[in-house]
Amino acid sequence: MPFPDTATLEPMTSPTPAGTPPPRRGYTGALIFLFAACAIAFLIFGLMEKRKKEELQEAALKNQAAMEKAKDLTQARADYLQALALADEGSKPEALLLLTESLRLQPKGNPAAGLLFSLMTELRTKSSLILRGHSGGISQVSFSPDGTKILTASEDHTARIWDAHTGRLVLPPLKHEDSILTAVYSSDGTRIATGSEDKTGRVWDAVTGQPIGVPIQETDDIRALQFSPDGKRLASGADDSKARIWDAQTGQPITPPIRYHESVFAVAFSPDGSRVVTGTGDGKADILDPATGKPLAETIRHQNNIFTAVFSPDGNRILTGSADRTARIWDAKTGKALGPVFQHGYWICTAYFNHDATQVVTASWDHTSRVWDATTGKAITPPLRHGDAVYSAVFSPDGTLVATASKDHTARVWDAATGAPLTPPLSAGDEVTGVAFAPDSHSVLAASKDGLVRSYDLPPRTDPPDWMLDLATYAASQIRYDVSRAPELERISQLRTRLLASTSQDPWERFGKWYFLESDVRPVSPWGTLSLKDYVEDLITLGDKDSLDYAISLSHDRPAWMVRLVPLRSKLNAAPTTAPAKAED
Repeated sequence: MPFPDTATLEPMTSPTPAGTPPPRRGYTGALIFLFAACAIAFLIFGLMEKRKKEELQEAALKNQAAMEKAKDLTQARADYLQALALADEGSKPEALLLLTESLRLQPKGNPAAGLLFSLMTELRTKSSLILRGHSGGISQVSFSPDGTKILTASEDHTARIWDAHTGRLVLPPLKHEDSILTAVYSSDGTRIATGSEDKTGRVWDAVTGQPIGVPIQETDDIRALQFSPDGKRLASGADDSKARIWDAQTGQPITPPIRYHESVFAVAFSPDGSRVVTGTGDGKADILDPATGKPLAETIRHQNNIFTAVFSPDGNRILTGSADRTARIWDAKTGKALGPVFQHGYWICTAYFNHDATQVVTASWDHTSRVWDATTGKAITPPLRHGDAVYSAVFSPDGTLVATASKDHTARVWDAATGAPLTPPLSAGDEVTGVAFAPDSHSVLAASKDGLVRSYDLPPRTDPPDWMLDLATYAASQIRYDVSRAPELERISQLRTRLLASTSQDPWERFGKWYFLESDVRPVSPWGTLSLKDYVEDLITLGDKDSLDYAISLSHDRPAWMVRLVPLRSKLNAAPTTAPAKAED
């Protein structure tokens, strides 16, 4: 049988049932794509799971780090508080070592830095600049506007002007016939006004000490005085229930007496001089026209004595502090109450605004001072506690610090934002009646009923460098050596060489250089200019028992000084007991 022609042959196919679709082409490719997509999905899922696991691990590490940091901060705080307690007890080397531990755990924003500065200053010199010369308690203390002079008022019937850098008297005493209750500078520093229990007020030339005009005459103690901003007028408040405005050049009255039923405790001019506010024992404060003495607004009222009445720096508000246990803010134009009430547990002795009137500080007989938000009335700090009544509390000019004066014989300096104490208690021999910051906020004065004014330098506001911790450890070892915490002497030697050669104005560098200076040339305090040698000479010149005793306490490591001092002190012991206690000025 012949084969068919191949060109005519049809390909053989299997029969296809009706309705069945033809087979898909690329079926294998689809499977490969599907497997690839699944693989990629599994890969992405795995990566996501890995990233999630890494994020969880990272979060756990951050949480652990935060817990460690919180633990460090808690321990740093505990070390600081323990150091504060040790410093109060007199265990100052131990306190220094704890402060270094606190700063290692929390190097930034730690109040331990301020306390460390204060303790190192005290341990290095065992001295502070003390104004000596008054024979009675100090009732008031203030700096001149330019910060170069210090003005004091005393129960010894005198006011005195001192050089703020050396503590030396600038002029002979400004004299009254009885205790001086108040002494104030004019805003330009050229005049001084004093008010006394001898029922007079006087205006003095601040350069010559000579009286200006005739004395202001009242019928009882003059308790409050303030110059107008231009220095031409003087407002007074007296225990004879009268306030009055006077011509500061002549001493003649400008207004008739503004009469109350009780003492006038406070008078203050507005910053533009257009108004005067009084604070009285009637529980009333009046906003007055200084040209006529007539009221310009409705009377401000408390339920008890108003001890303080002051204007805000912009002149729009008035702050009063009262024995009714409250301080309040008022509209300076209308006399209407504004905002919150600041509440204490007992009399409020003083109340003041900070530099921009965003905060208020109060001092109370309830043994505390407080810093408040001026708008909301909420307390910014916990109570700043003393062991007795707090007579006064003031802000530093930059508003970062608060100083308090207390009946418990101490002054304190506090952080205005946190309430943390930045110094140990600044002790006096009697009640501390007043405190005042220097205009540059670098030092604070504490006046006392013991007749002395003590000046204290304040710590830098920046965080301390690492080398300060080494220096503090070294300082502690100079008082009480602990072999387990012995400083590295080679490192201290290198630090000493570097700091003594330094010309930097960085405050910590200046402090370190001051620390290493020899006592012959080292100033009495870190920011001062009076050397210890010159200070001892000044004490010898004063020649009274207390001054010589203090000079001896500063001279134990100086035999040549002691050779001079001991005979002088012995001579006083041999003198008749009727001899005057202090040299006459």
